[in-house]
Amino acid sequence: MNWLVYAPFDPGRDFRVDPPKVEQSVGETRGLCRMLKDMTGGKFILSPHSGTYCRTGYYDGEMLDVYREAVAGGAELSVHLHEEIKGQGTRYAERDHVTAVYLDCKRRLENAGIRPVAYRGGHYAYTPFMNELLPQTGVFIDCSCSPGGNHPDREAIWVHAETTGHYLPMNPRLPAAGQARSQVFEIPIGADGGGAAYKNLLHVEQSELSNLQRVFNVIRERAQRTGEQQIVHSLFHTGSVGEPAWIERFKQFLAWVPNNGAEFVTTVEAKAAFDARATTATAKESAA
Repeated sequence: MNWLVYAPFDPGRDFRVDPPKVEQSVGETRGLCRMLKDMTGGKFILSPHSGTYCRTGYYDGEMLDVYREAVAGGAELSVHLHEEIKGQGTRYAERDHVTAVYLDCKRRLENAGIRPVAYRGGHYAYTPFMNELLPQTGVFIDCSCSPGGNHPDREAIWVHAETTGHYLPMNPRLPAAGQARSQVFEIPIGADGGGAAYKNLLHVEQSELSNLQRVFNVIRERAQRTGEQQIVHSLFHTGSVGEPAWIERFKQFLAWVPNNGAEFVTTVEAKAAFDARATTATAKESAA
């Protein structure tokens, strides 16, 4: 099954696509999680879809068993909203609506014994009010950022975003200088800094292995040049296991990454590493 053609969130087609088939996703997600457990030691995060045309299918029933198995092996869960309406646009800017559906998803996971640790907006959508909503509900990590992205039609405005893990300014759509930082730690998709097209990102299905390696090498060189750790994520949709070429590309990339200077970590571990490094730097400055 190809997630990119069955989920109702293709901006290029004005969101006119069919909703997902949850029953098929159960087996595919379970199989992918087992692969990821073997290849990353369980250092991955699942972002279950909740959208206009499939609001709770991925937050009920056997899917919850799949998530519990993944979490038992070290994985994490996030809430992932896709607020598109076929032929009409999106609802990401509607605070009351987003709050209600987000809280419902979070409650469903928690009632199943699963604590979501992060949020991810569909199509990289993120409005400034999320900087208030997430900490108020005990979530302090976001994975919505696509550095350089500028899509006001779907509330994905990241023209001033950093290319590594950082605490979001209160209005992430504006330059950070002069702003207070929020409590939300952002882990952006890996990017080469040259734009927000698929070729610039670690989006597995929409790239080739050689290009994914190129983007990764840019990130590694950035770390070497700046002396700053680079905290990023790569993106693969569970439904894409139905495309043999895509799952093989993902497997090859995962096998290549740890042999080329990177380490798999969970989002909670990534935030902790950033905080520890910042605390050490502050202590050195105080001592000086």
